[in-house]
This record gives sequence, C-alpha cells and structure tokens, in this order.
Amino acid sequence: MEAIYRFTESIDWITLIIFLCLLSIAVVRQFTTLPLSEFLSVYTSSRFVKLTQDGRIDNYRTYQNVGVVVYATAISLLIYKITGFYQATEFTDFILIWTAVSSFFLFKHYVSKLVATISDFEELMKVVDHQRNLYRAALSVFLMIAVIINFYVFPKNEQAILITTITAAIVVLTYHSLLIYSHRKIVLPSFFYFILYLCTLEMAPYLLLYKYFTARVL
Repeated sequence: MEAIYRFTESIDWITLIIFLCLLSIAVVRQFTTLPLSEFLSVYTSSRFVKLTQDGRIDNYRTYQNVGVVVYATAISLLIYKITGFYQATEFTDFILIWTAVSSFFLFKHYVSKLVATISDFEELMKVVDHQRNLYRAALSVFLMIAVIINFYVFPKNEQAILITTITAAIVVLTYHSLLIYSHRKIVLPSFFYFILYLCTLEMAPYLLLYKYFTARVL
C-alpha cells in the first residue's frame, strides 16, 4: 500500500508536462517519414538547413512546430526550477512563466517581421528566421534532457542545477551566434539594418525578460 502511495504521489503536474513533451516528439516521429536523427543533424551540419530552405525537404514543419512549443516549455521549466530557489512556487507560477516566455517569442517574431518590412530586409529576415526556428526545434530535445536532469537527477542540488541550466543557456547562445556567423555574407551588405535588428529585437527583449523575472524573484 505504501509503495502505491509513493508511486501516485510521484505523478505530479511537472512529470505530466515532461511526459507530454516527450510524447509529442515521439508521435511526430511515428507519423512523419522524416527520421528524427536527420532533423537533429542541424546540431552539427548546415546541410539540412539548406535542403529545407531550397524546398528539397518539405515534411519537416511538424517537427519544427512541435519542437518550438517544447523549446518554450523546456525553457519555462528551467526558469521555474531556478525561481524555486528564491520563493515558493506552484503550478500557477509555471503558467505565468510559460505565458511570459511564449508571449516573448511571439512578440519577437511579429515585431521582427514588422521591422524587416519597414527597413526593407524581409528576405534576410526570412532566411535567418528559418534557420533559427530549426535550431530552436532541434535544441528542444537537448533542453528536455537538461530539464530531466534538474528535476529527477539533481532535484535538490542547487549547484548542479545551476551548472546544468547555465550550460544549457551557453549552448543556446552558441547556436544563436553560429546563426549570425553562418549568414555573415548576407548580413554585411545590410549591416546598418542588421545592427538595428540586433539591438531592438535580440538584445533589448532579453534584457526586459531578465528584468521581469529578477523583479519577480527579488
């Protein structure tokens, strides 16, 4: 009886969210002809990005759409775990964090399209946005591994959780830097507009998001 009680107690809402994220990736893999390993090849090669950009692969969008949602959810769970060190947290706090993170990405997406249209670098924006969304979708798997480590391998070890989260953040930032580097030949002719985009839609929103969460915690 005691074993059954411990089992039912362990099935909380965090476990359910992680399970649904992993299940959604598994379902997409099951019903899509594109192998997951090929989609995740964007970690190490730009070949898949070029093939999807040229229209030679068109069945990647389900992976991408589901991956972006999982990406936002994984980031929200990592932030939720860190926030729990400084204040009592519950399900409603996660919903607020997830809403803030999701709204942040949606805001960046639509405002970047607006800025690109006004400044006349829409084609550049489409190319960059395409690769960035592929990176986000692929990184969702890596971030879910970080989430599982934080919640189930080192649930009480603050130092280990901070190291895992910082490592995940560094990996994400590294891929964003690689994104800019890989498009340097396209970016340089439109350098002024790129700096405008970088300042208004890459640096400033992240600073505002950081300020929002630090204000909540402190």
